[in-house]
Amino acid sequence: MSPFALSLLATLWVSALALIGIAFLFVRRPEGRGEAFLLSFAAGVLLATTFLDLLPEAIERGQGDGNIFLATLAAMIGFFFLERVLHGFHEHEEMHARPSRYLVLLGDGVHNFIDGVVIAASFAASPELGVATTVAVTVHEVPKEIADFSILMSGGFDFRTALTLNFVSGLMAMLGPVVFFAVEGAVAHHLAWFMTGTAGMFIYIAGSDLIPQLQHQRTGPVAMVYLPFLGGIALIAAVSAAVGR
Repeated sequence: MSPFALSLLATLWVSALALIGIAFLFVRRPEGRGEAFLLSFAAGVLLATTFLDLLPEAIERGQGDGNIFLATLAAMIGFFFLERVLHGFHEHEEMHARPSRYLVLLGDGVHNFIDGVVIAASFAASPELGVATTVAVTVHEVPKEIADFSILMSGGFDFRTALTLNFVSGLMAMLGPVVFFAVEGAVAHHLAWFMTGTAGMFIYIAGSDLIPQLQHQRTGPVAMVYLPFLGGIALIAAVSAAVGR
């Protein structure tokens, strides 16, 4: 089987596994303490993914380019203005249907595309490296997709819509191998900038939406807010250490 076909199968596997995991974990919409727990976990996962995965990888690929941090700041500013535009388009919606649900879909899609390119580059090198990379991406991707799904649910989407949109966003990973092999890997030279944009978006979502919601959370003990947040960070830290990132 060709590296291209193996890459497509691998990215489909990652997306399908995340979908199955979400479907088993969420049999119905979480409310009250459950929503606070998931949003706290999501905030921890997004911040840990940014600072322990995306930015270090972007710096490495950018060969120490200091503009990486400037690009992350520019992305945060850009998403601030973008959210204001989205808010203007959706003022008629209920207050809990926050514009950040659209941002998280965009950010998740870009992140999944990056994962697809990385998997494709690995299979282009060797099947063994491709399999190892797929396993690493799978372990890292499932908690992130659960976190993103939690944000979509809290943003006002019903279970079926959130699940469908999350899966479609996950399929963006399959676009990675298509683009990678179509342009003979040239996109790999610009991955650092995709990563910085995603990092800026994740910081913005966590800082402007998730954490402020948690600061005003009065449902249940405070441990329901702090422990999932720290747990999300610890989980991504453990995964990053295990896969050598």
